[in-house]
Amino acid sequence: AEAPKEAVAGFAEFAEKGGAMDVNPACFVTDCGKQTKECFVEDSKCLKGALCLSRCRGGQDCATQCFAEFGCPRLDAWLNCTVETKKCVSVPPSLIDVDKFFAEKVPKKLPAFDPASLNGQWYKVRGYNSKYDCYLCQPNTFTYAPGSPTLKADVQLRVPRLKSGGFWQNVVQENLRISPESDRSTFRATGEIFGLSFDEEWYVVAGDDDYKLVAYKGKNLQDIYEGAFVYTRTASLPAAIEAKVRQACEANGYEWSKFCVVDNSCPAQPPVKEGAATLTWDDIPDLIE
Repeated sequence: AEAPKEAVAGFAEFAEKGGAMDVNPACFVTDCGKQTKECFVEDSKCLKGALCLSRCRGGQDCATQCFAEFGCPRLDAWLNCTVETKKCVSVPPSLIDVDKFFAEKVPKKLPAFDPASLNGQWYKVRGYNSKYDCYLCQPNTFTYAPGSPTLKADVQLRVPRLKSGGFWQNVVQENLRISPESDRSTFRATGEIFGLSFDEEWYVVAGDDDYKLVAYKGKNLQDIYEGAFVYTRTASLPAAIEAKVRQACEANGYEWSKFCVVDNSCPAQPPVKEGAATLTWDDIPDLIE
């Protein structure tokens, strides 16, 4: 691939700055034939999602809408194989120094944080990064067994379908490994969303029984990113604790006015179904042209 001269954070910025990623057409069949057949020939929703993503050139807002309209397990499997595992679509080899990104401007975590205090359901009620923290309907459920080195998190979110109406409901299962007290982070979180795996550091920087303020830094093949969010036990931020939450955010360098308010009303909606496609291998060039 012809790379931009300056360093970039991931293939989204790579494409925005004029980089042309390499594509190996044969790989879609030889290395990811099962996933490509299931997506292109047997599932019109998956096929439409793949074609939609091919026009995004790595742009996150565009890709998110592709998933909102056409997201499904087969699309996740196809992306995992073609982009992440077998690299049928190559990403730039020389990116921004990720280690340096994680090592600089590290949020200051609370000492001796008790992971058991996260057990049960919390809601994200405020978010600092509009691209990652402000999705609709974000109840998060944590499961922790005393003495375990990890927590399990079921993270729910919705993305509005701008074209067809309604919402795309997604559940992300994250594994949070408890960091040693001497480490800079509280947890190391891993999981998969929008077909790509991610690796994050979480820093619980403030909180009590009423709320938690969590900062994070993360990376995936698309980008490096950072942000912060506020958890409460209720679907909206109680007025009684807003002052202390705001004070904690500002004490940790986050401007209160820059936080979005997460809509956790979560209205019911009917399921959306898509029929099967009847396409052949000859349709693959439409995706990689």
